[in-house]
Amino acid sequence: MRIPESKISEIAAAADIVQVVSGYIELKKAGKDYRGVCPFHGDKDPSLYVSPQKSIFHCFGCAVGGSVFNFVMRIENLSFVEAVKLLAQRYGIALELEKGDIARDDTRERLFRVLDLAQSFFVHSLSNDPQAQEYLINRGISKEWIEFLGLGFAPDSWDGFESHLSSSGLSVRDALIAGLLREKPSGGYYDYFRGRIMIPIRGLSGELVAFGGRALGAADPKYLNSPESIVFKKKNLLFGLDSAKDAIKKNGFVILVEGYFDQISLRIRGILNVVAPLGTSLTVEHARLLKRFSGKVVTIFDGDEAGLRAVKRSLPIFLSEGIEPESVILKDDKDPDGAINRIGTQGFQKIIESSQPMIDFFLDQLDAQYDFKGIAGRNQALEECLPVLRRIADSPERDYLIERFSSRIRIKEERLRRAVATNKFDQTSQSGSSKQKPASSLFDFPADERNVVRGMLTQQGFIERIAETGVLREIENPSLSRLARAIVSFFNERGTFDTRQFSLSLEDSEMAALVASWLQPKPEEDDLRPEVDGAIAIDQSLDRLRLKKLLRRKSYIQERLGKCASGEEEYNNLARELLVIGRRLRR
Repeated sequence: MRIPESKISEIAAAADIVQVVSGYIELKKAGKDYRGVCPFHGDKDPSLYVSPQKSIFHCFGCAVGGSVFNFVMRIENLSFVEAVKLLAQRYGIALELEKGDIARDDTRERLFRVLDLAQSFFVHSLSNDPQAQEYLINRGISKEWIEFLGLGFAPDSWDGFESHLSSSGLSVRDALIAGLLREKPSGGYYDYFRGRIMIPIRGLSGELVAFGGRALGAADPKYLNSPESIVFKKKNLLFGLDSAKDAIKKNGFVILVEGYFDQISLRIRGILNVVAPLGTSLTVEHARLLKRFSGKVVTIFDGDEAGLRAVKRSLPIFLSEGIEPESVILKDDKDPDGAINRIGTQGFQKIIESSQPMIDFFLDQLDAQYDFKGIAGRNQALEECLPVLRRIADSPERDYLIERFSSRIRIKEERLRRAVATNKFDQTSQSGSSKQKPASSLFDFPADERNVVRGMLTQQGFIERIAETGVLREIENPSLSRLARAIVSFFNERGTFDTRQFSLSLEDSEMAALVASWLQPKPEEDDLRPEVDGAIAIDQSLDRLRLKKLLRRKSYIQERLGKCASGEEEYNNLARELLVIGRRLRR
């Protein structure tokens, strides 16, 4: 799906990058630019800068960056076309699309259509099933809220939705991709969800992407989610965040619960800043997602052994992302759903207000479990602490936390540091997500190649000079070579080069981040700024690449001459070229 360049420019002009970014994170004025806490890595000190003049964002911490479209792509987990469409819709701009490769985007649109069909089927089925309605009413969900939340019911039938789909004209293949149908080994299809209360799962922008099904009877598993698809990635979503994000910003914190009905029960009783994972353990992506909206997180766990295990799993994930969470441990109730039904909204608000730092709860539990006065008890507590501390070994708060743990469990800091540094296990396998590899900085690239490509971006008329010299073949770094080709292609298509328009056109997130970092470098690291004769440095780098080209050609000619017979036409031509190269090298 191709979007005309003129339309991209129109949308970019309407979608002011400062306004768009500030819709996700808090920005503060910093000279000509704005800065805020980066939502893409464990950032505590503001390291993300937004330049309204250049229409780019760039993080000096993790090196992500690009245009307003690249920001929306990354934060909403969208493709380039989807990000453009989202901003066009948000700013009321009609979007005409050119024909092109529409396979991926068309698939997404078809999945949304078949999911919407399933939603209407489940809602209708619920209206015809008194037992399913009674179940929801008994859980304290009124008919008005059932309708408002879009709750439904999947009949206990092997072909209920499959039959409905066949009369709709929509594709069975799309229903399979969306996880609504499964193939029978003997041929044909059957419904994936059967005999379940159906809970719609929505993306951050409110679009229906999947379902969660709660068994009405004793079926196993009790909860069943849609399989993952191109529109549904569990690690990148939190249930209820689409409806809770405004309340999170208003209240200044987010409440994290464990289940669908916990979130729903709190929401319908007026506690709106609450979300839940989709039946999975907390991931690094979840923590980053929460951090976009608030740095304060209050988690609610059961007061049993499972609650303590959840604390051990989630604490290092939060800490590694620069979040020091608070927690509430329920002692008199099984879950938040049961608690708020028993004590009401005001009583539950008091429970939230009594939250304590999760670190303190963790250490209190160790203190209750082991005797810190004895060597054996301290060693046992140490073993419990090490998995947590090792997973935050790269956190800026590491020293503070080691001091805190050391003081509490009465172990010398030096010993604790040695233990943390020994037998570090793999961050990827433990957290469920590898650390994001930051894009390369200016000085990670060969200086001459870097300067020439930056010159193509920033110097008027430089691309034409490059084309004349033919030195692009001398750029060996793959990222720089790819960027140089993209610049030349952009220039050839338009006959001119505009840095801002080029930046807006970049769909590749890695390339967009690289361009943004080069357009917005730290002043002390910018060796091409005017006050240090940056233009001269670019020319000198170009000369060295041209010299490199000549030397490579000279070496090739000398090798060929050794294989040619003297007096042959090829020999004579090569000899004359070698003389010319020799004169140019002596200049």
